[in-house]
Amino acid sequence: MRAIISQNKMVIPEGCTVTVSKRVVVVEGPRGKLTKEFTHAPIDLKVVGSTVVGEMWFGKKLEVSTIKTVLSHIKNMCIGVSKGFRYKMRFAYAHFPVGVAVEDEDIAIRNFLGEKRVRKVTIPSGCKAYRTDNAVMKDELVIEGNSLDDVSMTAASVHGVCLVKRKDIRKFLDGIYVSSKENITN
Repeated sequence: MRAIISQNKMVIPEGCTVTVSKRVVVVEGPRGKLTKEFTHAPIDLKVVGSTVVGEMWFGKKLEVSTIKTVLSHIKNMCIGVSKGFRYKMRFAYAHFPVGVAVEDEDIAIRNFLGEKRVRKVTIPSGCKAYRTDNAVMKDELVIEGNSLDDVSMTAASVHGVCLVKRKDIRKFLDGIYVSSKENITN
């Protein structure tokens, strides 16, 4: 059954400004500015006072669920421009120590399972990656940025490029895994 109109609201946090024009959302805050297009979603977005309202006319149940999804994306953008996102990743290895180096716009992973091949992951613009000092925390990679999509996709790419192939994964637990997800400023 279709509802005539379905809507959901999200309160804009203090310190952020949200503008919507033709389903292109721009969020500005103290840490910078993020832009995202939602032209693929058939919903009406508008800013009313200090809230963002998403509406859909004559939508089925599954179609109406996109309203909450789009508003969650906008909420993550607000958190990103006010607090930022940080993912910490740890290296796990049994015998061959994994060598990770951040070179310009790439993360280079060497000596994974003793292989000579160098695995590379490109860091998107707006993200920053660095190794933690060994005196503080050994074998740790930190990825920071304002966009949750960019930070999480970079972490997923680093994890995915270090998957063990053609071996028993119960025995070969080597890899780079996300150990914590947090905000840069509290």
